[in-house]
Amino acid sequence: MELLIKVDLARIRRNVAAVRAATGGRVLLMVKADAYGHGMKRVARALESDADMLGVAVLEEGRALRESGVTAPVLVAAADASEYAEAADLGLTVAVCDESGLDALAAMRRPPAFHLKFDTGMHRLGFPAEDAAKVCARAARLGLAPEGCYSHFGAPSKSQLARFGRVAAASRRTFPRALLHIASSGTLDFPGALYDMVRVGHAAYAGAMRVESRVIASRRAKAGDTVGYGLMPLARDTCIAVVLGGYADGVRRARTAAVIGGVRYPSLGSVCMDMFAVDTGDRCVRPGETAVLLGEELTARELADMQGTVDYDILTGFGGRAKRIYTDDQR
Repeated sequence: MELLIKVDLARIRRNVAAVRAATGGRVLLMVKADAYGHGMKRVARALESDADMLGVAVLEEGRALRESGVTAPVLVAAADASEYAEAADLGLTVAVCDESGLDALAAMRRPPAFHLKFDTGMHRLGFPAEDAAKVCARAARLGLAPEGCYSHFGAPSKSQLARFGRVAAASRRTFPRALLHIASSGTLDFPGALYDMVRVGHAAYAGAMRVESRVIASRRAKAGDTVGYGLMPLARDTCIAVVLGGYADGVRRARTAAVIGGVRYPSLGSVCMDMFAVDTGDRCVRPGETAVLLGEELTARELADMQGTVDYDILTGFGGRAKRIYTDDQR
């Protein structure tokens, strides 16, 4: 017995096509963090002809894509200057975020393709947005031409968008062919945010993952009986179902739930390393019944709300001993 993570590649493909149709521009599909828990290599191989570019966080992810046979353009968001030579060898595109990165590129005989990253308000990575004209001019003097210029929204923000507008103007004056991009899944409909390309995670993976397990035990318990570590006492007589899968598999230790026979049941006590209990009330379910831990019946957003986190935290968490199964009804 094991947890099953079911990934619908065709659903991701349809989502990407919908984004392209809605925005009318290029689409960069983020596949970092193991494609947000969906499996980076499989997703990238299946979708590389449907997206214009793929996005990863670190060079190791880009290298893994190339080793798995992916040939599509790949943007590496946090590549160190010491990794530029390998990026060039692998045909990866790097994000350049500071002056030292420009200097490193200028010193190379064969630099990698690159995008200039500008900070418009998140204060993570990027050149200050107000320095865009100077940065573009310096890159040109060094004989460097970026393939793109971009920034990242912290939230839908008119002030961030205005700053990027000035970045875009500076880029277009100096590098008219560079791709401009700032919009991501949460800002696809934000007025004025669409430039030449959009980067998508949420919008691409919506509804594409399902996690199923099994009931491995079922029993009746009385008020006052205790459940799990910490010996939580029951307030009433009830039935308890024990579901395979614990925090070693990505089931968060905080409050969770499972859907069994179409009914959602709340967890009882803390989630254990390998299993957790749910309160099934008057119904004692049968061992062997399917327990849905994530799906249309119990979404990542709903689980995140239960646990005081975000849905990306939920999606990227499932793994451990779980087995991924892929379906693709279009190919």
